[in-house]
Amino acid sequence: MKKLIILPVTIIIFMIIIYIGLSLYITDLAYDAKRNFPEENPSDYSLIYEDVSFKSYSKDDIELKGWWIPHGSNEKGEAIIWIHGLDAERSGGEGKLEMMKEINEMGYSLLTFDLRGHGESGIAPLGLGVREKEDIYGAMKFLYDEKNISKVGLWGISYGAVVAIDAGINEPNLGPNIVGIMADTPYFSVLELLTKEVSDRTPIPKFVAELLKFGIIQSGKMLHGMDINDVPESMANNDKIDFPILITSCKTDERVPESHPSRVYSFSRGSSEYHIFDKCEDHGEAYETNKSRYMDLFKKYFSSRF
Repeated sequence: MKKLIILPVTIIIFMIIIYIGLSLYITDLAYDAKRNFPEENPSDYSLIYEDVSFKSYSKDDIELKGWWIPHGSNEKGEAIIWIHGLDAERSGGEGKLEMMKEINEMGYSLLTFDLRGHGESGIAPLGLGVREKEDIYGAMKFLYDEKNISKVGLWGISYGAVVAIDAGINEPNLGPNIVGIMADTPYFSVLELLTKEVSDRTPIPKFVAELLKFGIIQSGKMLHGMDINDVPESMANNDKIDFPILITSCKTDERVPESHPSRVYSFSRGSSEYHIFDKCEDHGEAYETNKSRYMDLFKKYFSSRF
């Protein structure tokens, strides 16, 4: 009789251990960024630039490293802040500095920098796109104090797009004002992306991956002091941004499906814009595959915002 009781209890304990282990593993993946470093710099594209460093606008004072790419005398006091994706760095990877060159030639000064835990910037826990708004505010304060910039446009991709939107929602009074946001492929729910990746890349069935959601949420709270559901909560509040935003996505993006940017857009102000590209070579490569249309959207939007 005892053996009959012990066997199911042992199985239950084993399943609980497996559940906890998988939840911790997936949570660790969500909060861990890989450090990569630029393989090229603006001078490779005949751009004049300056190495800069500044602190995040937070009690942690995280040191952030970047490049300031000025345009002329910049008498208008305007600049674009480029915000890279997860595991990327200030150059944005292949093709992005070419894009920055085009934007600089339109007449815009740019600041591009490594977010916390990325590139050459300071060590800090990943914030899934929500904590990183403090890095944007630090960049804005730097531009105001050191470069006499009073108007800022935010332009981010994927994780960087989420950072840009969250920064716009919670903007403090720092001196410079955020006047426009271009969000290229923002995700709506990290939890959905994680469970999808688990079912796509492992033998774990989709329904089992769905069951892990509770464990992932609790692991994030215990290990990182953050609720992973803060991301969709933030994205659903983007109508608090007091100007129209520009959102783009790609039908063929498998990493961040088109359903994510479309949901972000559904919560934005009525005058915001949403543009879908039919094809992109890879995640976050709308520019590389659709250069002319992408730059036309950028130019039209920001010329109306500055």
